[in-house]
Amino acid sequence: MNIGEWISKRAIIAPDKPFLAEKNRVYDNRQFAAKVNRTARALGHLGVAKGMRIALLLSNSSEFLEIFFACAQTGIIMVPLNFRLAVPELLYILRDSAPEMLIYSPEFAARIAEIKTAGVHTKYYCLTAAQVSGDPVFEDYVEGLESEEPKAAAEVGLPDPLFIMYTSGTTGDPKGAVLTHQNILFGAIHSLLGYGIDRSYKSLVVAPLFHIGALAASVTPIVYAGGSLVVSSFYSASETLETICREKVNYMFAVPVMYQLMANAPEWSESDLSHVHFFISGGAPIPLSVIRKYQDEKGVGFVQGYALTETGRLTSLDLEDSIRKAGSVGKEVFHVDLRIVDDGGCDVRPAEPGEIIVRGPNIFAGYWNKEAATKAAFAGGWFRTGDMGRRDEEGFVYIVGRKVEMIISSGENIYPVEVERALQGIPGIREAAVVGLADSKRGEVVGAFIIREKDALITESAVVSALDGKIACYKIPRKIFFVDEFPRNSGGKILKRILKKRAEENGTEKG
Repeated sequence: MNIGEWISKRAIIAPDKPFLAEKNRVYDNRQFAAKVNRTARALGHLGVAKGMRIALLLSNSSEFLEIFFACAQTGIIMVPLNFRLAVPELLYILRDSAPEMLIYSPEFAARIAEIKTAGVHTKYYCLTAAQVSGDPVFEDYVEGLESEEPKAAAEVGLPDPLFIMYTSGTTGDPKGAVLTHQNILFGAIHSLLGYGIDRSYKSLVVAPLFHIGALAASVTPIVYAGGSLVVSSFYSASETLETICREKVNYMFAVPVMYQLMANAPEWSESDLSHVHFFISGGAPIPLSVIRKYQDEKGVGFVQGYALTETGRLTSLDLEDSIRKAGSVGKEVFHVDLRIVDDGGCDVRPAEPGEIIVRGPNIFAGYWNKEAATKAAFAGGWFRTGDMGRRDEEGFVYIVGRKVEMIISSGENIYPVEVERALQGIPGIREAAVVGLADSKRGEVVGAFIIREKDALITESAVVSALDGKIACYKIPRKIFFVDEFPRNSGGKILKRILKKRAEENGTEKG
């Protein structure tokens, strides 16, 4: 059974059970299955078949999930686009994945116009409101079609690609992680085994659906278990709290900054969260103070874990250990083998740091169009995460660093080299080095050390302005230091640990 067939099976088992609520729209299992089936038929009529790609530039919506499950039914490979990316970043992804079709929300029409101007040749469909762009309206092709599940032209099974999710590479160029139906199935199985998710769960899908966290934590485990979804976006902490209370949401995945903002919202003190089973925090470490505030004031606990785009969730820190083992990411989930090894590939002793390597049925199939990168990511059947970790005497895993120096800001992955590349393209900048700086709201923010060209007078505000539109806003440095030289080792490599220490000594936090 492929992931798309889950929807049809839910419609058979419990046709009248609520499946999804969004603003003023409510669908039961039968109604949502009919929408998915019509969408799958529309894609077929438009000439999209198994193995072809469809790019989505959509905000959170029922339609996003309708297209996702329709693609899963038919073997079409979905390419979700991060709408926070700048146009040059989107262009790279589109040229690399070569989608047959791009479906976008009307609010992104201006960005689509820029993409067209840059010469990306594909079929463009606006989800609604053709007057915005003049492109065909995708919904017009869906309405009126038969609601029975279409017979797939080709068999779609667990080893087949389900979607390509792009993540930045160490070279600064994005890499498309190919996730299969099997990968997502076992991610759901791990949630059911580890968390006890069942048909009573109602998940608030508020993390953006272009991220692995939303699809693999907010949506697919709940659908697999027979629960229901409430689809929204994190417009404000107050609105999210109100939604949780009004809809009696009992489960949610979000990044730590979202939970912090909710706890500081005016509605916090009056919000009744007694119906919540637990929340999941991911993307960055959640401060112990936030865990305690939810537990002490609302009786709500957190489960945490360690996950990558390429793997989904690898570990889980359960409710009973969330405070006792604060700072840990827990232990590996049931079907995952996890080792911590030295540079020679040998297991390190407890408390000693090493690289985390993993294997299991949830590990991705490889990087799209990047055979060399895929080969380099695996060693003897084990996926090399590039993250440094250690185990304590009880077997709990702690992340202690990242070989590739990735920065995680509000759940977004940022690699220093892509920011450095953008900085060094600005006139007046000779060289740049980027590090992650601690931030109480976002986990980390970008800090940049810059050496100016001789006699250049470029200022901090000018640097920030020059980056606007070149890279995503969350990658733009929050703190800039102008220096005359960088500390280097004997080989000339910049010693970023020294730069980071200097920044921390000078006080770096900035809202």
